Amino acid sequence: MKNIYLLYGENIESINNFQKKIKDKYLGENFDDFSYIKFNMSETIIENLIYECQSSGFFSNKKLIVAENCVFLESKPKKNKIEYNINLLEKYILNPNKDVILILINNTVDSRKKIIKQIKELGEIKIFKNFTEEELYKYILKYFKDKKIVINNEAINLILLCTNKDFFNIKQELSKIDLYYYNKEVTELFKEDIEFLISKNLEYDVFSLTNELFSKKYYKLREIYTNLKLRNEEPIFLLSLISSQIRTYYKVKILLLENFSQKDIANKLNIHPYRVQLATEKVNNLKLENILKYIVLCSEFDKQLKTSYIDKYTILDLFINKIIENIE
Repeated sequence: MKNIYLLYGENIESINNFQKKIKDKYLGENFDDFSYIKFNMSETIIENLIYECQSSGFFSNKKLIVAENCVFLESKPKKNKIEYNINLLEKYILNPNKDVILILINNTVDSRKKIIKQIKELGEIKIFKNFTEEELYKYILKYFKDKKIVINNEAINLILLCTNKDFFNIKQELSKIDLYYYNKEVTELFKEDIEFLISKNLEYDVFSLTNELFSKKYYKLREIYTNLKLRNEEPIFLLSLISSQIRTYYKVKILLLENFSQKDIANKLNIHPYRVQLATEKVNNLKLENILKYIVLCSEFDKQLKTSYIDKYTILDLFINKIIENIE
């Protein structure tokens, strides 16, 4: 094991797991507040960190020190009241306490900095990138497989869509689903089961509203719209999200006409394949010029929302009714 580690990247879950492995391996179960210490470097001077690194533990010389938010490792750190004596840390890295493991953590680092080059030479640097969509898909699949539950493709895609492919959110939602079905004889999960349980974000609600609109499922459309009103969602923002979804329809339609596959469309537009699948189902029955008319309507009503003294929800209602009138 090294005495100095630098961990960086957006994948907080993996960073925490790596920390835990180091802690378990080096300190075992017999650790205390004197042997396992954490610092938030956005509130701590480097002098305090070095002092702790150079001092002995209370019951053992072994210590693991974790320094989070090491913003001084970035190329352009945000303004902070703390003045960082990086030279002091550089000197420590050259001659670290052999009984101490120091872990430095931040989202990003500037690899050109002298201190980063030092850590690379004398310690270890690990990058933790976000999980890919494929990795998250396999994780969800395995999670339910281990519980002897079959989950179909649509249900997994819905989980990914509603959680914005955020691993922490995914784990929370899976725990909630697991808790709901605890001690129930369930062997298979479908999209409808997930839709009933999972927390929906605003983007997903507007995504659903737009899909129901173009599916001509007006009862469901009004149900979603009423919930958005009850949550006091800003009409201007709602229209901007609806407009974005319709523009996606337009792009998908163009690419379909150019014989792109759904997979290629998802890659080109950088959107979830499930969104492309649903958009494809909608635009198959829509003419390109009509989708363009809907985009123009979005622009017109956006202007009204920003300039008119009429109640904004009334204007949004008028917009939805206008779209309904013009749907083929």
